Amino acid sequence: MASLTWFWHRLRAMSVSEMARHVRRRIRIASDRHRTFPASAQPFAPVAAFPTLPAPQLAPALLRDVLGQDVKQVLSGHWVAFGHLEFKVDDPPHWQRDYVAGMDLATDRCAFDLDHRELPAGADIKLIWELSRWNQPVRLAMAAYVLNHTVAARTCLRWLEDWVRHNPPYRGWNWTSALEVGMRLIQFAWIDALLSGAEKRAELGAGEPGANDPQTVRSITGSLQLLRNALLPAHVWYAWRYRSFGSSANNHLLGELAGLIVAVIRWPEVERWGVALPRLQAMWELEVERQFAPDGGNREQALSYQLYAWELCWQTRLALVAAGRTIPASVEQRLEAALRFLWEVRARRELWDYGDSDDAFVTPVFLNERSRANEWRDWAADYKLSPALEYWLGKSPTGHIRPYLGTRSGPTGTVECAGWWIYPQTGIGFRESGYWRLRWDLSPLGYHRIAAHGHVDILHLSLWFHGVALVIDPGTGAYYADPRLRAWLASRGAHNGPCPEPDDGPQRLGHFLWSKRHGPAKWSSPGPNATYLEAAGLGFIRRIVRLEKGDGWQVEDRAASGTGAREFSVHWQFAPGCRVKCLAPHKYSLHHADVSVVIVVSDNWNSVELGELTSPDERPPSFSKVPVPPGEPLRGLVSPAFRQIARAPYLRLSARPAVEPCVFSTTFLASPPAA
Repeated sequence: MASLTWFWHRLRAMSVSEMARHVRRRIRIASDRHRTFPASAQPFAPVAAFPTLPAPQLAPALLRDVLGQDVKQVLSGHWVAFGHLEFKVDDPPHWQRDYVAGMDLATDRCAFDLDHRELPAGADIKLIWELSRWNQPVRLAMAAYVLNHTVAARTCLRWLEDWVRHNPPYRGWNWTSALEVGMRLIQFAWIDALLSGAEKRAELGAGEPGANDPQTVRSITGSLQLLRNALLPAHVWYAWRYRSFGSSANNHLLGELAGLIVAVIRWPEVERWGVALPRLQAMWELEVERQFAPDGGNREQALSYQLYAWELCWQTRLALVAAGRTIPASVEQRLEAALRFLWEVRARRELWDYGDSDDAFVTPVFLNERSRANEWRDWAADYKLSPALEYWLGKSPTGHIRPYLGTRSGPTGTVECAGWWIYPQTGIGFRESGYWRLRWDLSPLGYHRIAAHGHVDILHLSLWFHGVALVIDPGTGAYYADPRLRAWLASRGAHNGPCPEPDDGPQRLGHFLWSKRHGPAKWSSPGPNATYLEAAGLGFIRRIVRLEKGDGWQVEDRAASGTGAREFSVHWQFAPGCRVKCLAPHKYSLHHADVSVVIVVSDNWNSVELGELTSPDERPPSFSKVPVPPGEPLRGLVSPAFRQIARAPYLRLSARPAVEPCVFSTTFLASPPAA
């Protein structure tokens, strides 16, 4: 019944043209249900256009050391997903197993009959798909190329051959998403290029003893050709025929187009299973300008996906340039603006991004998955600061980014208002003052009609002091493993924007689907020398005032004029590891790491609830081991990373205004106010 309800609401969100395309898709499924793709007899000759590999001897020493360590970890079965989830895999891996949940969901059923949204409790399709994004095989291929590691090369090929045997076209969970198919095309292009380069080194007798063994050379040559014949036709056919459209496109269409463009450029013969390169490029250019606003922000309103979508676009752009194609200036400018946006808006240390986040990346061209985000940020600022990214990708489009502080102009694409820098199309404002950093969400809800990756975080304020996260966005959790927690973390009540009681705003109707979208907040300030910025959205007004005395900020909330004396709450969610102590009625101290601030709430709040951990040493549960029990309260749960949850303290303020207007305030101070 829940599934039927979701489909009903999803249908209502579709345009007529989107409905027609879904009908066409169902017709295609009926005709393709029993289609098979026997290995092609036609050899595919790779064109050395993309990826363009630097000489192995130019690899930085640090990268060589890290690749050597990674090979040992991968070959021993110790893998990492999403930058933090460690698990042990078999040799070869079970490609349809959620190793974190401990569930093997292997099936040879037709993929068109499988619903990846409805897995057993605790399992998440993302863990299955993550194995088949082939990040670890790519890492082995990198070691084979840079270090001439023959065991890594042979294992990479053996695992891909095993994947082909256990994942025939259109069968099983790894054929339920065109995005995953597009991702594998990109990864296989890298594997093909890297192992072909390793093969040439073996022929020359470079590297370790025995590297020029003819058996090794024949193994690489023959295996790669067999894999091309087995993988490419079915993948190109599926990625083009079942590409995303309408309100489902999001970053998925970018990934599918990226995979197709990379494949057609590297193996021109595969075009007959897809479409010609000029059409693919035209579609990609249009999608770049749809995904990224003129100010550089991603329209999905999810900062983690900003980087993921940008990676997809940059690899596509590199492939097109390598093939001699011209990129329009408007697309180049949009990509540069998007990278600058990421550099400016993302926190320097403790990220706590807004919107959905699954810690996705395209190809492991970084040194360490755990430091991936910072490596990309360093590369954007100065590519020489990120040796791995510079080695694999070359220079960044932004060259050298210099901080705007101390200059007369602000970040590119922003509007200055009362000391805040606001990205007007994206609806994100941020401010740095002294040791404070604030990020304010003034954005609409997500992208397209269903706002798939958006959260109801309008007017939410995130706050850092001395680089330490204090007031945070609650995160994502997991997409499918715990729907109840997923709905809470994306809700208005889990964020600190004023939330009416009861909440009459957009409601989550299921996976990636909202009842309605809301527009952006309207922001204003009385003048250039004003000490505050004010914004209105979803029936409420929030004003943030800079307090020079005491070095802090006062946040004032009230219902918008004409809406009556509405009851509402504000949920100040603090970061895991924070400690909160009540100093006096309506006055608290907040400590995290070696940073502390004082919080003062006005005495007209009807109630003030302090949620604390049961003990300072409490360790949070994790999706990998302890799902949230049905009866456990969700308030105070946060998600530092995908499929990871933690408990953290919070302050929940409830307002019951008797008259209109009535202002309720929360003040954050670096030091106690003077007596």
